[in-house]
Amino acid sequence: MKNLKNTSIAVFILALALVGKSMASDVWTQVTSPDIGSSDNVLHSVAANSASDIWAVGHFVPDSNPNITQTLVNHFDGTAWSVVPSPNVGTLANAFYSVTVKSGKAFAVGYFLDDATFTPRALIEAWDGTQWNVVSSPTAKGVLFSVSALSPSDVWAAGFLIDSSGKSRTLTEHFNGTSWSVVASPNPGSTGNQLYGVKAISASSVWAVGERLGTSGPDRALIEHWNGSSWSVVSSPSDGASTTGLYAVSGVSDDDVRAGGDAQDFVNPPLALLEDGQSGSWSLQTAFNVSGTENHINGIASLSNDVAWAVGQFTDPSSGNAFTLIERGGDSAWVQETSPNPGAANGDSKLGGVAVVSSSDVWAVGQFDGVNAAQTLILHCCK
Repeated sequence: MKNLKNTSIAVFILALALVGKSMASDVWTQVTSPDIGSSDNVLHSVAANSASDIWAVGHFVPDSNPNITQTLVNHFDGTAWSVVPSPNVGTLANAFYSVTVKSGKAFAVGYFLDDATFTPRALIEAWDGTQWNVVSSPTAKGVLFSVSALSPSDVWAAGFLIDSSGKSRTLTEHFNGTSWSVVASPNPGSTGNQLYGVKAISASSVWAVGERLGTSGPDRALIEHWNGSSWSVVSSPSDGASTTGLYAVSGVSDDDVRAGGDAQDFVNPPLALLEDGQSGSWSLQTAFNVSGTENHINGIASLSNDVAWAVGQFTDPSSGNAFTLIERGGDSAWVQETSPNPGAANGDSKLGGVAVVSSSDVWAVGQFDGVNAAQTLILHCCK
C-alpha cells in the first residue's frame, strides 16, 4: 500500500543546488498540525470545500504497538487545524486513505481489519455536519483507496478486493444519496488489478486509475472510464519502463484529465510519471524528476484545464532520506516548487495528497519523521 521538522538553511541550500532554475515561484510553508498521542500520525489525503472548510485524513497509532491503527481526521476552519473524532470499526487496524467534500458534506474511505478473520474490509464514513458516522459498505472485503463526489448524493469510491482465488480485482462503489452499491468494473490484468485513484467529472464521466498485473510482467498502468452506464478500460500510453503504476487522477473537465504515479525498470531509480487525458485519449507528459534518484507522485489536483499540482517524494542524494516533492504544471512543462522538509534531521518527509482552493490557496498533506515517531505534515501555498 502506498504509505506515505522546519527546513534548515543547509537543507534549503541543498534543495536549490539540486533543482536550480527548475524551481517555480510559489511559496510553500509548513502549517502547525495536530497529532494524537506520541506514536505515528500520518495524513494520506486532503480535500477542500472552501478556504474555511478543508479536511485531511489518515491514521494514527494509539500506543506502542505499530500494528494497531485508528482513523485520523483533521479539519481546517479558516484559522487553525484541529482533530475531529472519527469512529473505528475494528479493534486492530483502521485507516483512511482518501477524503472528498461537496456542499459541506464529506466522505472518507479506507479499510478496517476484521477482528475475527483478519480480513481487510472497506471502510466508509460520512460527515453529517456535526459528527462522523460509519456508513454501511456493500462489499464483504476489500480496501477503498480513493473517493470523489459530484454532489452529496453522487459519490464514487475505488479500490480493490481479493477474490476466492487470491487475485486482486478492481472495486468501484457508488453512493446515490441513499445507499452505496458495488458497480461492476473491468479486470484486464490476468493476475491482478488495483485501482488507487478516482475522479468524478460529471454523471457521465468518471475516471479511475491504478495498475494491472500480467502473468510474467511487466505491471502496467490501468485507466478505466465510466460513461454513465458502464466502466471500460482506456488505453494508457507506454513509457518504456518495465513497471508503471498510477496512484492519483484529477481534472475539471474531460478536456484535460491528469494522472500521476511512477515508472521503474528495476535498473534505474523509479521516476515520477504524469499522463494527460484529452477527450478520452491519453498521452505522456514530461514530469520533473530530481536527477539520479527516486521520484514518486502520490497525489494530484487541478485548478483548471491548464494548471495542476502533483505531490509525492524524492530521495535526497546526499542523505538518502525522502524529501517532499511538489510539481506545478498542466499544459506547460512541469516544474518543481521549493517545499519544506521538516523530517530532514531525523529521516523522511513525504506528501500523499493535495487540494486546490484557488491559485493562491493550495494545501498538501503527508508525514515527516519526528524524533521518536512520524508526525502529520501539512503544507500551505500562497503567493
